[in-house]
Amino acid sequence: MRKFLGISALFFIMALPVQAEQRLLEDVIEEVNPSVVSIAVDVSEDEQALGAGIIISADGYVVTNAHVMENAKKIMVQTPDGEIFEAKLVGVDEKTDIALLKVKNPLNLEAGHFGDSDEIRVGNQVFAIGNPFGLGNSVSLGIISAKERDIDKGPYDNFLQTDAAINQGNSGGPLFNMDGKIIGMNTAIFSEDGKNAGVGFATPANIITWVVSQLKQHGKVVRGWLGISVQQVRSSEDGQSGLAIAAMAENSPAASAGLKVGDKILSAGNVRLKNPRLFSLDVAKLADGTIIPVTFSRDGVVYETKVSIKTSAEEIKTKNSDKSAKEMHSFEELGLDKYKIGQAVQYASLGFSAYYDEQTKELVITAVANGSEADEKGIKIGDRVVTAAGKTIFGAEDMKIKVKQAAGGVLSLLLKDADGTYGVSLQVEDN
Repeated sequence: MRKFLGISALFFIMALPVQAEQRLLEDVIEEVNPSVVSIAVDVSEDEQALGAGIIISADGYVVTNAHVMENAKKIMVQTPDGEIFEAKLVGVDEKTDIALLKVKNPLNLEAGHFGDSDEIRVGNQVFAIGNPFGLGNSVSLGIISAKERDIDKGPYDNFLQTDAAINQGNSGGPLFNMDGKIIGMNTAIFSEDGKNAGVGFATPANIITWVVSQLKQHGKVVRGWLGISVQQVRSSEDGQSGLAIAAMAENSPAASAGLKVGDKILSAGNVRLKNPRLFSLDVAKLADGTIIPVTFSRDGVVYETKVSIKTSAEEIKTKNSDKSAKEMHSFEELGLDKYKIGQAVQYASLGFSAYYDEQTKELVITAVANGSEADEKGIKIGDRVVTAAGKTIFGAEDMKIKVKQAAGGVLSLLLKDADGTYGVSLQVEDN
């Protein structure tokens, strides 16, 4: 009995701050709710896509997910008080799955306020507001379960993970901290059946604000470019991890600064070296002409140099050729399965065609365009693509996704031939 009373007393004591917190939460939700809109997108005469959005300015700018806008014919935005507005698409960034809309003839719109997503800690309480299953401005409560998640959605994956309930229709809606500041945008869920499983992912606010500024200014995102692909390495001497240059584009800013494949980057201005994704994200945010000091090691010797950032829009051009590919050898001679040649997929932006080998999880090159960058860099019929962007390939369609994600940048490939494995970095034309 004493033990039971003790637990009961504890519950009573704990109830007071919880109730106070609930009242505060109700006030916060009431305050921020007007900044969240429901979005209906006509994709055909009889089909509609549903999502949510965040009003970011009183003059009618709304941010949402790019995938909500896919095949959009007409976009309608509804505020919590029932006002319905038509909206136009200002710009889309598929690499971060962010779209910017502009409401036509906005009236009495209330904008939300962004917080600093870098300050979020695992365990912080958050709440999501969205349009799940068409139920506008639904609220769910949870915590930040993890940070900097890579879910293989794009080259700049850096998601906040939350257990706040996120379902179909939540896409594009905000994730708030308990102060009512937007710290993320609900973008994806992990689910085997399409339903909420307590594992949702939100794009951090700091990425959203940067992408939105780019879309407002340019109608697209203009990213900084070094022309290198990096991978995580660990020193056998000091056990410290770092980033080594795995591939480098010709005539790139990094090459012009004297860097080489195999160099280990020790510092690069304010660019984070924690992992390749954060490195790429920070470089992408740098403006054209930005000079960054780089410290690197080569063969145990430390060097310093300066790199001038260039933009992908200016510097990255594909060398695709319109010439038809020619076969240098017979397929039988190269050991290719002639019955699978008809399954080959043309990766035009890479300058080659290939079929997928289910057993080895590799792409088998069946044709290389004359004069293409792939041709110039020695890719041959019969070579096998082992990885793309450092990751295993799981089918021809998966390779298409990786190419699309690399558009406007560089795609690093690991291939193998009769002599062994080799790395190639191919420039991919922007969409």
